[in-house]
Amino acid sequence: MPPRHPTIASALGLVRRSLRAAGSPRRLLVACSGGADSTALVGLLHLLARDEALALIVAHVDHGLRRESADEAAAVARAAAQRGLPSVATRLSLTPGSGLPARAREARRAALCAFASAHACDAIALGHTATDQAETLLMHAARGCGLEGLAAMRPWEAPWLRPLLELPRAATRALCERMGLPFVDDPTNADEEQPRVRVRERVLPELRDFNPRVEAALVCLATHAADAEEALAGWAEREEAARRRGPATRWSTDDLHVLPRAVRTRVLRRICGLGGADLGALRAAVIEDIDRAVLARAAALGGTDAVLRPHVWHLRPGVHVRLDRQGLTLAGAAPGAEIRARSAEVRPGRRAERRTCAIRTRAAGRAIRLPLCSQSSRRGSGTFSP
Repeated sequence: MPPRHPTIASALGLVRRSLRAAGSPRRLLVACSGGADSTALVGLLHLLARDEALALIVAHVDHGLRRESADEAAAVARAAAQRGLPSVATRLSLTPGSGLPARAREARRAALCAFASAHACDAIALGHTATDQAETLLMHAARGCGLEGLAAMRPWEAPWLRPLLELPRAATRALCERMGLPFVDDPTNADEEQPRVRVRERVLPELRDFNPRVEAALVCLATHAADAEEALAGWAEREEAARRRGPATRWSTDDLHVLPRAVRTRVLRRICGLGGADLGALRAAVIEDIDRAVLARAAALGGTDAVLRPHVWHLRPGVHVRLDRQGLTLAGAAPGAEIRARSAEVRPGRRAERRTCAIRTRAAGRAIRLPLCSQSSRRGSGTFSP
């Protein structure tokens, strides 16, 4: 079927715009599992390659978890050769067990990055679809997330390029049929032991009964969330830079409390990131604890005789962030310091007790309750304390 067919032409337009958004890469690694999504992506990019002056390399990562996987790898290589495209492949050594999908994803990404580096590719194209985006967003929301989680996967997040993120999975199968491209169905994609598959097979069908275009609606939500996250992150970046004192080791917290909470907490995350904290693993409770302390500091400084005691959070062995009268400081901690937050944690089957008293003040035009100050009997004085 010629590329002028409306279905193919529309998809080509999406892919072309995606390439523009990524800065028009000249060498592109295309990840292909042999399934409909990635096979359609290879076919579309091949149709555009000459007009876009685009060199393509097809990459296949065999997880080595099924007997059929070696045959599928060979089929991907043959299909690439039939189009005159070079291909590369590798086979992973993964052991079944807990966390296999996450481990496979990380190993696959590492292999693709290695291929891209070895072949001087500008970007790595992935075949994620609108259905994948909807599944990811729903899983993030079910587990609990903020704007970043609702943004799910970005269309372009160097080096990852996702040209098909606006197409539902059914569309990629139709594209393969239109272009005469054979593909395989991975049986693990029907294994309802996996949370993503349960979302795909149970949750999304129910939502489609409510809205037949639910994938498009959720993709739109992810786009709006990504736009909002980008704006807030930019605001936080400017606020952090404006408060920085010296070589990124001290920050003023004057008037930090008047910023919207969404900006304030992002400023604090940036500071923790500069301290070497793993932001992916950093618990939200740590940032919330620092934020409460910043608000309590502002409230206590409003008194005439406030006495503030430094407050410390360990980010990683050897580094901590400290809040005192002068602001926030990144400093070295004792070797082997435990990565923790100075906050109470209650685990199932255990009881935790925390004795505090509270003050009430106003920040950013609203009343707040701050359970971080132990007040003396003398009116207007207090000791800043966790």
